[in-house]
Amino acid sequence: MAKHRDSLDANARDLFDASMRWMENRWDDAEGLLWESGDAPRHSIRGSAWHAFGLLMRNRAGDVGRAARTLGTVLNYQFDAPARAFHGTFFRAPEEPYPPADAVMWRDYDPNWREFNITALALALLEYADQLPNALIARIDIAIRKAVAGARARGLSAAYTNIALMYAFMLCFAGKRFAELTWIEEGEAMAREAHRLFRQHDAFAEYNSPTYYGVDLYALALWRSYPAISPLLARLGAEMESLLWRDIAQYYHADLRNLAGPYDRSYGMDMRRYVAVVGIWMRLATSKALAPFPDTDRAFAHEHDIAFAPLIAFLGARVPPDVLEHLRAFQGERQVEHVLADSPRRVATAWLGKDRMIGGEFTSRTAPQSSQLHPATIHWRIDAAQIGWARLFYLEPVDARASRNRLEIATTSEIAFLVYAPGAHIEQIARESWRLPGLSVRVATNAAEIDVRPREDFFEIRYIVAPKQPITCELKCDGD
Repeated sequence: MAKHRDSLDANARDLFDASMRWMENRWDDAEGLLWESGDAPRHSIRGSAWHAFGLLMRNRAGDVGRAARTLGTVLNYQFDAPARAFHGTFFRAPEEPYPPADAVMWRDYDPNWREFNITALALALLEYADQLPNALIARIDIAIRKAVAGARARGLSAAYTNIALMYAFMLCFAGKRFAELTWIEEGEAMAREAHRLFRQHDAFAEYNSPTYYGVDLYALALWRSYPAISPLLARLGAEMESLLWRDIAQYYHADLRNLAGPYDRSYGMDMRRYVAVVGIWMRLATSKALAPFPDTDRAFAHEHDIAFAPLIAFLGARVPPDVLEHLRAFQGERQVEHVLADSPRRVATAWLGKDRMIGGEFTSRTAPQSSQLHPATIHWRIDAAQIGWARLFYLEPVDARASRNRLEIATTSEIAFLVYAPGAHIEQIARESWRLPGLSVRVATNAAEIDVRPREDFFEIRYIVAPKQPITCELKCDGD
């Protein structure tokens, strides 16, 4: 019998209900879709697919009919263009234009909506097919075939972790459903390669990402939950899920309710203020009081990802007991060092103390892949309610290392920080020292020039040398 909202424990129900309330407030009955978060005048195709799953799981009067209507509308926005690179993926929003002849990935379409939407549809078929009209199921089957065709043509790398893990499940699910053995073989080949890459250093290429680790956990939970689809995925998924949780635990500070940096991909610096998908998993594994998760009854950032919660609540968190200890209480001062790759060499370091934590990543001066990479970070307690933080802008290839109360950075031209320290004043920030609420920092640098600028609730602090000249900066926090 499929799991429903009422069969969840009290904590999971509370999370599920918070997610559904958020989505109900954005439901557009005229279109049969969710509005996107914030004030954006457009709808969300992916969020609507997640909402439909939540409706099926809640199963109150009218929910199943609305879910079927929503899924039908989502299917209306799948691309059917076999000769084009975006075949089988979906509009991000119905308001955006059809991709032009010279369509550019990410600008004109998102290829990853195949894996996000199809895994949600697969879960709906696996658990609630008996509630869906046969005509809708037939349309979903057609959509799955289109998505598989487009995804197979893409040439996805297993190093693109969160999408590769969902892709492997999608292919194995579709292969099992349609008796396409080649798809199962390809899905399992992707799973083996993702596993091989992971076990080289017990690390995913998208390392220590508060959002994408959560998507990884979602995909791995799909793998381990359906051994009938692929015993191989079930075995490898359970193994990697457990190891991933243990790595997360090393960076997690339960008293500060945050993961220490460095972050290969992150949308924020304080998980108490924005929805990070790994925060949803921690919210499910612990409680509202303990989790690094925002108060959903107030405004919070990156809010659209809360729509992911029904699928996560359905799959359930499988957290090793030793990891749960870290999620519930800070387990003491520690230094973390994790080799991520050999060529080029990448090493993540972090130090976690009683009231602060520091992260750094040695990158072998590789070029930044995106603005989501934060290779040097500091978090500290300001008072009982507030956390201060600083992060490096990744302007040039950089190497950073964290140790006890110390952050060392080397790059060229400029080292720039974004600092959040409520109550700080510009005159408290000088070339050789920062005097911030809750934290004093001594700075040693070869840069003669410093530029400090207020920016809304933040400060930008820039240390500058001549273009392309080496620059170093060592931050020593008080207490050393």
